[in-house]
Amino acid sequence: MAEQLTFSLEAALPRPGEVAPMWPTPRADAFDSPDWLFEPTWGGHRALAFVSPGLTGGGPGSGTVRVVDPRGVDVGLVLPELAGLAVRVAAGTAVLDGELVVADARGRADDEALRLRLSGRQGRPVAFLVFDLLHLDGKWLLGQPLDKRRAALRRVLRPGDEVVTVPAITGEGRALHAAVSAQGIAGVLARRRSSPYLPGVRSRLWQSILAGPPAEEVAAGDGEVDGEGAPEGTAPVLALFRRLPFEDEPGE
Repeated sequence: MAEQLTFSLEAALPRPGEVAPMWPTPRADAFDSPDWLFEPTWGGHRALAFVSPGLTGGGPGSGTVRVVDPRGVDVGLVLPELAGLAVRVAAGTAVLDGELVVADARGRADDEALRLRLSGRQGRPVAFLVFDLLHLDGKWLLGQPLDKRRAALRRVLRPGDEVVTVPAITGEGRALHAAVSAQGIAGVLARRRSSPYLPGVRSRLWQSILAGPPAEEVAAGDGEVDGEGAPEGTAPVLALFRRLPFEDEPGE
């Protein structure tokens, strides 16, 4: 890939508070490949979370958190539910990549509810769905393959109502695409397992595939997600994960 040849990961590494997200290229068709990881995507508001040491210099879990969108806006200022995210990260410093979502009772994205929250208005809690780890305890992970970054993410991030690691499936992109289409989720993010993280680059190493129309029985209201009626937050999303065909990831 041209971007692998022209982008230097070692030169001028960004500071922890100054890094741009990597972006996928769109793709029309779902596909299978053992060289790729496939993850559901809710089409939420992209954000990076920066966990820094606290003023008292305490250990993991005591740090401060900034949640910044691609425009550089600190959206965490209007999302107090994310202020304690550091207690979910077993590290002194970290940079997490993911998307902000407000989920409805079925685990689907409620875009209007998210817009209201990002405008500073009250509403249902926002969840941060994390799919990558860029920095950990003073070390950038940008040059490491995706497999290793995700394995580290799963080790250090403890899920809660406000933050969860998005699971992935290896190789079975068509099966995941069919499942997310049936559940009314936005689509699938396909990422090459050997991919480095290229800040600010739109790369063919990552590909986004929109879901098809929801299955008729789901659209009609059948097949409810387990856990409907649970407390608001990521509970419907977590319940929906159990309905998708995930297996253990490589590199664990």
